[in-house]
Amino acid sequence: MSHWLLILLMLPTVMEARIGRKPQGAPTRQNAAIEFGGKAESGQAPGTHWANQIESALAKGDLAATRRFVSSFLEEPGLAADTLLRIGISLTQHDLYSEASAVFERCIKDHPEVFEGYYNLSLAQLALQRPQDALASLARIPHTSPPEEVARTYLRGKIELALQRDAEAERDLSMAFKGAPQEENFGLDLGTCYIREQKYQPAVEVFQRALGFHKNSPFLGLGLALAQYLGGLVDESIETCGGLLSAHPDFSPARVMMAFALYIRGRIVEAAKVSAQGLSDPRPFPYLYYIHAVSLLKLQSDDYDTMENDLAQAIREIPRCGLCYLSLSKVHQRKGDMATATVDLEKAVAQDPALSEAWYNLAKVYEKAGRNDETQIARKRFEELKENKANRETEILRNEFLKALGGESSPKQEP
Repeated sequence: MSHWLLILLMLPTVMEARIGRKPQGAPTRQNAAIEFGGKAESGQAPGTHWANQIESALAKGDLAATRRFVSSFLEEPGLAADTLLRIGISLTQHDLYSEASAVFERCIKDHPEVFEGYYNLSLAQLALQRPQDALASLARIPHTSPPEEVARTYLRGKIELALQRDAEAERDLSMAFKGAPQEENFGLDLGTCYIREQKYQPAVEVFQRALGFHKNSPFLGLGLALAQYLGGLVDESIETCGGLLSAHPDFSPARVMMAFALYIRGRIVEAAKVSAQGLSDPRPFPYLYYIHAVSLLKLQSDDYDTMENDLAQAIREIPRCGLCYLSLSKVHQRKGDMATATVDLEKAVAQDPALSEAWYNLAKVYEKAGRNDETQIARKRFEELKENKANRETEILRNEFLKALGGESSPKQEP
């Protein structure tokens, strides 16, 4: 099994849980009102009726009604900055980024002195996969205080990551983290930037420093465990995951990371145990099914039904999991079902044409079946991939981190 490939499959899902969190660093809505002289609304301020309607519709999950109410809300004159920011943030929390962008644009138009309008507009545009627009919104800010400049530098670095401008991203994220190391997201994104550049020791150092401010942050802990693992500190990664699970027993990504690191370390019995524990959760992380199955395979288990069921579930939940089909082929070969194993391998290379082990095994089963021409094709493909294996894994690593950070993924679709 290629250990890089499983980590890469895990990354988008592992990171997804925290990417949608609102980056810190900009002043809070309350602080913005104080800092810029905003006044709290009293009585029936402009837009109060429609703002209440929007919030009620969001609470009910009625997104169609929400969109109608947003249109009416934006037609109201004299909307306060505090109201606009509150509604815009509520919309982003329900992934209504287009509507949120319109609300923040109105905030900028009516209240051009309010920093948060520009900052939140830029965030919404980044979520919509419009990084150039997001940069332009940051550049429109007329003036900033020192804390606001740190926040703007951070968000610019995050956008530069999406644009694959790694050197600039590292510079800006480093400046932001230096200016405000207590901000959790600043450490998360700088550490992830270093991992993306394969600078694992700097990533470890950033995550460790950030954890000094947020000792109980599961995401910083996970970032540290991942950087340790990729940097060859497998035992340290296992220890970090153990601490994470002690503090956050339901944090499934840490269980996946730990089970996988145990598997790679050759501690297969422990890997099987940790993954099995995770599968007892109400909503287990899909990669646990895969790790549990391959651990049982490694242990020479004859519990074929469990392995087949685990891998079938993993295939349903993990996009294009060539490794899942490769492992399923091994189960079927153990059972003596070579025809099904061959189909599994053909699916594996269709899902991931660069999966060298699948081509190697496919050549073997073709040869046993007397399919000589196909044997030669599969063997040739394996030899090609074998020579370029290291480069291929490095390439996938970088690409998958880009996807995890939103730099190459498809635009987010609103409900």
